[in-house]
Amino acid sequence: MTRADVKSPRVKSAGTALLRGLFLFLLTLPLHAQTGDHSIALSVGYLDASQIFLYPQSSDPVLRDETADIGSSFCYAGGYRFNLYPSIAVQLHAEYVSGRSSRSDQVGTVEKNGFDVWLLEANAVFTLPFSTRRFQMYVGGGGGMYLGRRIHSIAGVSAETVSSTPAVGIHVLVGAEYMLTEHLAVRADIIFRDPQISAENRFPQERVLSNGVEYPLRDEPFRSHINLNGNVYSLGWSWYF
Repeated sequence: MTRADVKSPRVKSAGTALLRGLFLFLLTLPLHAQTGDHSIALSVGYLDASQIFLYPQSSDPVLRDETADIGSSFCYAGGYRFNLYPSIAVQLHAEYVSGRSSRSDQVGTVEKNGFDVWLLEANAVFTLPFSTRRFQMYVGGGGGMYLGRRIHSIAGVSAETVSSTPAVGIHVLVGAEYMLTEHLAVRADIIFRDPQISAENRFPQERVLSNGVEYPLRDEPFRSHINLNGNVYSLGWSWYF
């Protein structure tokens, strides 16, 4: 390693000081007060984990815990926020999340699993004391209602949705918002929730033949639980009016 490859402590300190100064400058840029206490937001999120409990009503504890791992999914959300006080707001939040996974057995027959879930939540948001007019950090929490359906097919035969029972739950969020103009802001949130939605499906036939193998299908309603057990990381825009 040559002397040119090694940065001196003085250079490192100067670079760090420059970055800190730029960050503080952005935070303290003059910004007019928001023109209204109302805002609407649109965002895209990333759910990092989800699963389906395949036999939740089984008397066998091993089968009750058997799951199909769906993995990560994208979420699409919209919300309305109203500032009650300078540091307290209430919010309505609607979100849609969809996940799919598939696997093949030893003869190549494909089984698909997945879900579609719709969420409606209400929460309170508290702005942290060190926030400024331009940059705000906040925490919040509340409750919600969740409705979903399971997607399931074997060898191309899909199990139709028979019923879905809405679930209720609580959530916690932390977030930050940076005002670009008087009206427009960038908003980032992390949401912690663990809803579990019950759904029933039924295959339209008793069996299917695939790759020379006959597979039995459940033509009577069977229940499963959709579990969104991951955190949601979202990024979007908010508009104040």
